[in-house]
Amino acid sequence: MGITENQNPAGLNLATNSKFDQRDNIFFSEKSSMCCVGFVDMVDSTRITAGLGTRQMSRYYSLFINWVCGIIQGYDGKVVKNTGDGLLFYFTSLGDPPTKSVRNCLDSAITLSVLHGNVNRKFISELLPELNYRISLDYGEVSFAQTVDSTTFDIFSTTVNLCAKINKVADPNKVIIGGDLYRIARNLSGYEFHEVKETISIWNRAYPLYTVSEAKAN
Repeated sequence: MGITENQNPAGLNLATNSKFDQRDNIFFSEKSSMCCVGFVDMVDSTRITAGLGTRQMSRYYSLFINWVCGIIQGYDGKVVKNTGDGLLFYFTSLGDPPTKSVRNCLDSAITLSVLHGNVNRKFISELLPELNYRISLDYGEVSFAQTVDSTTFDIFSTTVNLCAKINKVADPNKVIIGGDLYRIARNLSGYEFHEVKETISIWNRAYPLYTVSEAKAN
């Protein structure tokens, strides 16, 4: 699971970086990109899978991971890695207006939320436990890194850390976004935003969070 060289996020060629020290195991690009970052995390998967056999557990995770990957990639997003029971992904703004990548990111997340019932019917049909997951998004500058023995890229930044942190605040099967993404997304049509009471602290200040869903037709 990862970004191949053909999916190079910012035209990066990290392996030929003149400043790369062959003794290092991981190295960062000197370039960064503004991205919409997302994280999808299964709810209570450790407890749920503890009661499954090896084959059932493998199927439980593979169904979830492959389904989420398909949705994200269908909106031109890049899946960075799976974290066992979650997926980290991003939509880059490089070469595109930010609104395009933000819309794609929001639409992919809302699709995951809306299709919760559909994917659960698939799980039930295969005699697997019902599935719940949290979806979080945020926007900001992202740095790219690569290990010596890999062609895949990882992403690092405060935005990535925040996205993982706010995921815990999301209600199951709903989408929550950080204030930096909201400042861009609030001007886009087709969505409804509601500020949540709970916040997280960053640099000793409260960071606002919002739920997002598709706007209801009049």
